[in-house]
Amino acid sequence: MDFERTFDNAAAQYEAVRPAYPEALYRDLLCCQPLSPESRVLEIGLGTGKAAGPILATGCQLTGLEPGNRLAEIARERLKEYQNLTLLDRTFQEFTGSGDSFDLIYAATAFHWIPEEYGYRRVYELLRPGGTFARFAYHAGPDQKRKELTAEICQIYRQYMHGGKGEYRPLTLADGPRLLAVPRKYGFGDTEFHLYHMEKDFTPEEYRLLLQTYRDHMALEKENRVRLFDGICDAIRRHGGVMTVYYTVDLQLTRKPGGPFS
Repeated sequence: MDFERTFDNAAAQYEAVRPAYPEALYRDLLCCQPLSPESRVLEIGLGTGKAAGPILATGCQLTGLEPGNRLAEIARERLKEYQNLTLLDRTFQEFTGSGDSFDLIYAATAFHWIPEEYGYRRVYELLRPGGTFARFAYHAGPDQKRKELTAEICQIYRQYMHGGKGEYRPLTLADGPRLLAVPRKYGFGDTEFHLYHMEKDFTPEEYRLLLQTYRDHMALEKENRVRLFDGICDAIRRHGGVMTVYYTVDLQLTRKPGGPFS
């Protein structure tokens, strides 16, 4: 499945319910790689533009790659105030930009769709010496306030999703060395690892939309998918009508050697 394109089918749901990234993440990113109107930046998988606003606000020249027509349409509307955005209808693998071109390349909950070796080697090639690659993503965790609801939802997953989702283990700072070893394999240096935490409340209807943005959920056989979604939403209604998702956001910063910051 070419999910980079088929994810476009969930564009409206994604825009409606996926959270924004925390302000602290952008402070850390821009401290590592300051941007100006002369800076050239590439976003891999711009989506609906949820991650792009704070980058564009620096005045940099941002090129966004987004192969999904619906996603790109929402992004254009969201970011219409910015004249410093160039949006290209293509995947990262289809992008033919020349090497040593960008001061910053970043991917927001998108880089995991790209084969590791190809992705890191191509990012390295595209970055200018001293340029930064920022890879960040959020990871949804269970409701910590409503233990009975969480237990019931786990049982529903075991029933309808191939034995369940597995035990949840949140990322911690101890995961940093393991994750940062990956870009080092491909020649990157000056690595940093940051974690952020945030919460978001969902009604049953909102949570159903969120589930529709998860690839593994939408890949379920239709009958099981309907029963899974209905079961979870019914459980939320019985436990007060709200579920709180606890998000952990990780930011991996790494730099191509050379240039003034190395």
